[in-house]
This record gives sequence, structure tokens and C-alpha cells, in this order.
Amino acid sequence: MTNSNTSKKTTAKKTISRRDFLKFTGVAAGAASSMALPKISFPVFIRQSKMELNFLTWFWQEPGRGDAWRMMIKKFHEAQTDIHINESGYGENDYFQQILVQAKSGKIDGDMFTETPDGFLRLMKAGHTISLEDVVKKAGVTLSKAQDMLRKDGEVNGLDIVTVRFGLLYNKGLYDKAGLKEPTSIDEWVDGVKALTNKPNQFGIFSPHVASDPFSTWFTLQQWAVLYDGVWADGKKPLLTSEPVINGLKLFKTMFDLGMPQGTDIGTANKMFGGSQIAQELVVSAAVNSWSNSTDDPNLYGNLRSAKPFWPGGKGITRIHPICVNANTEPEKQAAAKEFLSWLYKKENYQQLLEGCLDVIPAIEGGIRPEYRATLKWADGYDATTAITVPETLGDFVLFNDELGQVVVPHFQEVLAGSTSVEDAMAAAQTEAEELAIRVFTA
Repeated sequence: MTNSNTSKKTTAKKTISRRDFLKFTGVAAGAASSMALPKISFPVFIRQSKMELNFLTWFWQEPGRGDAWRMMIKKFHEAQTDIHINESGYGENDYFQQILVQAKSGKIDGDMFTETPDGFLRLMKAGHTISLEDVVKKAGVTLSKAQDMLRKDGEVNGLDIVTVRFGLLYNKGLYDKAGLKEPTSIDEWVDGVKALTNKPNQFGIFSPHVASDPFSTWFTLQQWAVLYDGVWADGKKPLLTSEPVINGLKLFKTMFDLGMPQGTDIGTANKMFGGSQIAQELVVSAAVNSWSNSTDDPNLYGNLRSAKPFWPGGKGITRIHPICVNANTEPEKQAAAKEFLSWLYKKENYQQLLEGCLDVIPAIEGGIRPEYRATLKWADGYDATTAITVPETLGDFVLFNDELGQVVVPHFQEVLAGSTSVEDAMAAAQTEAEELAIRVFTA
């Protein structure tokens, strides 16, 4: 997820707003459609009739990102008449469970689908993806080294269409009012959260935590251990009682008590952040889409900044979300899907998608225009953060991410409720995680 998940009015900034971007590209596409566009060349068997492809993703319901994808698909439809892309999918919280259920039943519904890094590795291992090396060659681009995690037998099986990184996103306007600068240590950060909290009108920080949304809680909780340069597992060995994990969860509990709107779900928190009632979040870079056109505080986007890392190790979990072609769809549809991806990954089209989505980490060499990057005042901290991948964070449990989360989160809920200590909660979770390892790795 851009997850992303997780499973979100521009100010007078010196770059075009999302609305202007879509208006501009819409006008450009309309103008182009009135001229003789170069036709895309497709195999004869594809041209016999229009090929309908179902594109399965959670992006359609993501603020900003859904609009950008619709614009790109509109542009593709206007460039040719042989292939038509249909929207398909579910909301972010339901998507990942649904696609796993479909995979276990033998076939994923979409001809193309997007996935999280952990979900992709699971599906690739189970044989639901195909090689896209010929797509990359036809697009004429060079992939970033980070996409090596998407390879099977040396060949890339998914193409990154959004990479997000965790970092501390904050509202500079609220920082300025409180006389605060970016924190330079965790202690300064804690003090700042306290200073920025004036319950019930303003809160210093938010992180997902409600029991009704364990997916979002686990998604973000993983980064809290990374703040102390920790990981959750080493290979098949869970590390839930390790010092970095314990320290990260203790820090979360401190922030929870000091400055979080307790019991608030992520949808409500997004609205509060958009209205400048929450000062900061430890969140992925893609979340900026949620607030790029805030109607509650039109000045918010111009005030967004990301802190340069001040925590040990300076790392942020970096999540690659690939688009894949379904190994179990018809060969003709696979060929048509590859034609679409070859078009999408051409440099000029890729750049347009990246900019429409307000993304900052390109998947191809030269994939981000310096002129565009210079307009993003909020991205500096994300750029300065050192990447740690999901497989590095979760070890072999990357293939059983949800299952590990289902062990950790209920015990951590007890910590937030004040009924047990972090140490005791994670000791119990460690035992369950070791039992989980025996089940899943020896099955």
C-alpha cells in the first residue's frame, strides 16, 4: 500500500496544483486526440477485436493517485483503440485480504494487479506473476537497483509504480507557532510533541492504533522499531523482545500518552491533520496526496515538511509497490497487458504518472525531473532518509507479514490500554511468533 496504506486547497505555491495538473493534461490529451497520434503497433491477434483488460488495484480509491491513474489510462485510450483498461479492485484495507483469497482459490480476478512488497513476494513465489523483462526492453528504460527484489530467476516479475518511504511529516505552521525547530534527537521530538498538544483542540502526533484497524496499526508500527535501528525478525527468528523493538514500542506508548488523539481512527485523523489539528505523523511519503488539496486548511500543503532523520541509523522502511501481469490470465490478455506497461514505462509517460501522484522516488533512471522535484518542499527529509526494505525489516516473515502482525498488534493493544508492560506483552508475543514460525516454515 501506498499503503500504502494504509490502508488522505493547495496554497499559492510555485508549482501547479493537482487540479491544474489534471486540467492541463486533460487539455493536452484533448488537443492530442484531435491530431494524428502515432499508432501503437500491436500483434495481429490482438487487433482482431478490442481487448478488455481488468486492472485490479486499490489506487482507484486513493486521493490524488486515483485521479492521476485515470488521466494516464485516458491518455492511453486516446493513443490507440485496440486495448481498453477497466477499473477493478477494492478499498485498501480489503484489497490485500481479497487478493490472497483469490490467489489461494487458484486465480486472481485482474489481468493486471498491484501489490505491496510483501504481498508481491508471496504471490510471485506461488506462481501468479510472469517475467516483464521484454516490457522493460521495449520501454527503453533502465530499472533502479531497488527493483532487484522483484526478480525471479533473474527476471523482473513486477514493475514498480510507486515507492514510498517512512519519515516524519510535520506541519511547519504549527511548529512555528510553538517556536519549535525540527527535532535533532528523540528526546527533543518527545518534548516537541508535548509542547504541540493542547487537548482536545490540537494534538502533537498521530499514529494508527485502534483495535478495529489492525492492518494500519501494524503497517506503521513496523517503523517504530526501525527508529532504534531495529528489525522485527532475522530470517525465521522473530526478534520481538530485542532492545530496539522494545524501545520503539515504549516510545510509541510515550507519544500515545502525551499527544495522540486516543481512540481516533485513521480516516478521522486524516481530516484532523488536514485541518491542522494534528502536528505530525510518522508516515509514508505518499500520504501527502491526502492533504495536497486540504479544504479545512488551504495553507496546509505549503506548510508540510519532512524532518531529516534524527533517530539512530537514520533509516526509513521503503516500500516498493509493483504492477504485475497475471500468470493465470489468457495469453492474449498477457500480451495486451505488456503493451500497456511498455507504453506506461516510457520515460515521458512514467514521469507524468509520477508527478500526478506526487511521488518522489523514481523506479527508472532519469525518472524524476529536477524541475518537478525542486517544487516539493516537503520531500527533503524523505530524501535524506536511508532506505531499509521490507524483507530486511521482517526477515523471512515478509512472506507472512499479516500473520506476524496478528501476533504483535493484539498484545500491543494491551500495552496501550495500560494493562501490561511492553516487556511482558512482547514476551508473550515472542512465544506466539516462534510457534507461528514452526507452523509456516515447516509446512
